[in-house]
Amino acid sequence: MKLLTLPSQGGLRLALQTSAVFRNSTICTGLPRQSPHHLCRKHSFQVPRQPGSSSSYRTCTKPEVLTTTVQARSLFNQRRYHKSLTTAASVQFQFHRPTGKSGSGLGRKMFHSSTDSDGGVHAGGSSLQPMEVASNIFAHAVSSVLPHQMIEKNLDYEAATSTLRVASREYLLRHNVHVVGFGKAVLGMARALEDSIGDHVVDGVVSIPVGSRDALEKAGLRDMLLPAGSKIRVLEGAGDNLPDEAAMQAAREIAEIVQAAGPDDILVVLISGGGSALLPYPEPPLTLEDTLTVTRLLARSGVTILDLNLVRKQLERLKGGGLARLARPAKVVSLILSDIVGDDLGFIASGPTVADTSTAQNCLDLFQRFHVTASVPASVMTFLQAKAATGQASAEDFSHVTNVLIGTNRIACEAACSKSSSLGFLPYVLSTELCGEAKSVDSVKRIEVKIEGHRSNVDVNTNLLRARLLSEFGLSENSLREIDRLVLKAQQSDSARGVCVVAGGETTVTVRGKGKGGRNQEMALAAGMELHRLSGNNNTVQSDNQAGSSPTSSAAGSDLIQPSAGDLVFLSGGTDGQDGPTSAAGGIVDGNFLARASQAGLDVGEYLANNDSFTLLSRLGGGSNLVVTGLTGTNVMDLQILLVQLRQS
Repeated sequence: MKLLTLPSQGGLRLALQTSAVFRNSTICTGLPRQSPHHLCRKHSFQVPRQPGSSSSYRTCTKPEVLTTTVQARSLFNQRRYHKSLTTAASVQFQFHRPTGKSGSGLGRKMFHSSTDSDGGVHAGGSSLQPMEVASNIFAHAVSSVLPHQMIEKNLDYEAATSTLRVASREYLLRHNVHVVGFGKAVLGMARALEDSIGDHVVDGVVSIPVGSRDALEKAGLRDMLLPAGSKIRVLEGAGDNLPDEAAMQAAREIAEIVQAAGPDDILVVLISGGGSALLPYPEPPLTLEDTLTVTRLLARSGVTILDLNLVRKQLERLKGGGLARLARPAKVVSLILSDIVGDDLGFIASGPTVADTSTAQNCLDLFQRFHVTASVPASVMTFLQAKAATGQASAEDFSHVTNVLIGTNRIACEAACSKSSSLGFLPYVLSTELCGEAKSVDSVKRIEVKIEGHRSNVDVNTNLLRARLLSEFGLSENSLREIDRLVLKAQQSDSARGVCVVAGGETTVTVRGKGKGGRNQEMALAAGMELHRLSGNNNTVQSDNQAGSSPTSSAAGSDLIQPSAGDLVFLSGGTDGQDGPTSAAGGIVDGNFLARASQAGLDVGEYLANNDSFTLLSRLGGGSNLVVTGLTGTNVMDLQILLVQLRQS
């Protein structure tokens, strides 16, 4: 049983992830789920289920009572739970996560482990197989960037004085808060905001992807839905992550709220990944079809999201600082969950509250660079050429705006490392700015693993890796030296179960085929081919270690064998739970993947060439290599996890 302690003072906010601040009594987790009553093992009390709740808390109390506020987190559920608790008795929490019916194999079961005391997944230590470990690490990383957690960390609301502190600024709330939002995670962010500042919100509109509310409801994530009677209206649009008429209508209504805000009003803008597609508002005389044509054209040409958003900022009214301009003279507080490599605020959702430094000429140059100028609609070319001829506007005053970055890929990567460490793996964050073509980026993580008896030695193949890591992917020599240090530590450790290399970012796919998939599934297929090569017995490539240029060369010349194929695992997944136009978040493979695909008559190379990763992963093993999470309610780009198990425990 996991035990945490409860504060002796009332009115404190607790979180299961911050056990160091707890004192006195206990909170117990990890109790039986089967019966309609849950028995407190400490006090032998039976506690009935809470009716109508699929993810409820069980409590056990004694006569001495104090009132406090507890925030308890399961994997994808966050709730603020108000209850009379006792200073002397234990309080017992039972977490139930939605089981769902989609996905299979690991994709289905990765979110069913019991929650441990740090708010993550209790993985059973060394009993989990490498693919299960990688899945649990990914799940824990996503849980670290959920909306409630990010909002509450960055807002400090004092109810007694109705004062809201954000960053270094203070705002007096007098039922004068207007809320607008756009993105995959803003519904949960809006709920968290309302939970924090109550009835000071007078109106609002959030634009979210089609089907989001139903998906959250089916997943049991009701704490990410707005309650009945909320002043914030929810509009859905942008099917397949492309702007459409529904999203454009939401943008119009957002513009109306923004423009109506006065000098005494506070406009809270909630922004997350996917916001660009959910806020289309073309500059006249351009039409939605004009901008949609350009979006499709550039996406199929393999441009980065930064390139795509640069163009959107020049073609649309609310982007590139347009929303902030429209909001004057109201005070603007923008809460931003980043889905952009490098976290440049000017490119997240195309920077609606950030002064723009790009130009129309930048767009024209981009079209030439990707050889699409001839395919761009004439109306768009005419508009941009006329805009470029007028020159760049002078710098604007955005002093009425406070932009706050509340969630990033780095937070998720660090949480993944923390979880892997708790499971016995030595972790390292390789990069939080991974980019490039999904098929080839997996080579960033080529780690040669050689095992001698029960002792393990990990060699980074620097001959093949260093030049490419430094030139193509922007990694530093310091990063590579740090990996060398980690490898040496793994060699010398008797207890480390293995090595976990974590990366984050967002890759691209140049579409040449007609298949169905996403960048994470495509990367998983390519990684599966590479893991097969690494786990072969006759394909070891000499490393710098064996050439005598590394301090880890003690194993050189030894009779070494390669690891089991099942000990090499690669997972790539989108933190939003969606990878392209599919029901999967990504894919997970091990060294056996290619062999199993071949035995099933599936040619991985052919599916990759046709950009048909989802079809292959669905057909193989009943979809056991798909990472299926359902909608998570957050979005901080993608995570990649390379797990190398060095020894069985």
